[in-house]
Amino acid sequence: MRRIRHALITGGSRGIGLAIAQLFASKSYRITLVSRTSSDLQVALKSLPPLSSSIPSPSPTDSEAHRIPPSHSCIASPIDGLAATLPTHLPIEHEDSKIDVLVNCAGMTQERLFISMSDAQVENIIDTNLTSMMTLTKYLLRRGYFYGTTAHKKMIPVIINVASLLGVQGGLGAVAYAASKAGVLGFTRALALETGGMGIRVNALVPGYIDTDMTSHLNTSNLHTRIPLARFGRPEEVADAAWFLANNQYAHNCVLNLDGGLSAT
Repeated sequence: MRRIRHALITGGSRGIGLAIAQLFASKSYRITLVSRTSSDLQVALKSLPPLSSSIPSPSPTDSEAHRIPPSHSCIASPIDGLAATLPTHLPIEHEDSKIDVLVNCAGMTQERLFISMSDAQVENIIDTNLTSMMTLTKYLLRRGYFYGTTAHKKMIPVIINVASLLGVQGGLGAVAYAASKAGVLGFTRALALETGGMGIRVNALVPGYIDTDMTSHLNTSNLHTRIPLARFGRPEEVADAAWFLANNQYAHNCVLNLDGGLSAT
């Protein structure tokens, strides 16, 4: 049986991360979801199409034709503590642990004026949205978790970082959040320079307002009037963009806006 491609998705238990996981699973990827809450992860896992129904049957001549394909999995851990537990869940000596697609989607939002925030609150947002992403990515790069870095491989592994339109435009009550997401874009561009020669692509998604739990409390009617397409995006539409970034082998240092035209206003 041919090797099953593997996607590791942080923040994968809901919203954009889960939509990406569901799409990649439907395209025969094995998924490892990472999130803080075990109960949310178990629900998310059940929403993924099983590998047995999506993987093509092996050819009769395949010497591994009787191999049982691995299943989707999850890791309940904060991102800043993931490196300590990752070898247990994804032992580096196993071929199936290798990563073809890393989606850095874990994050937290902010709705508070900067002047009223404590230093600890600011630090928490920066650590969650940016520092932890950088630390995890560095860990995976150093230990050789990315698969297929040689020139003859058809699919170059890719890192996809999820930023935000607020990281480009800023927003009221979102100073620390906007700073962290601007940092994600800087991280993406600089890392792309370093990893291109290693055979690893790095790209970013820049969603605007997407219909998820994080935006469910917002005044949608007021916001819709500001968005040229007059609606919020859907998580599935962001997932489509992630699929493009994973599959287009010339997409490197590619930053995709998905904001319904809001960035043009």
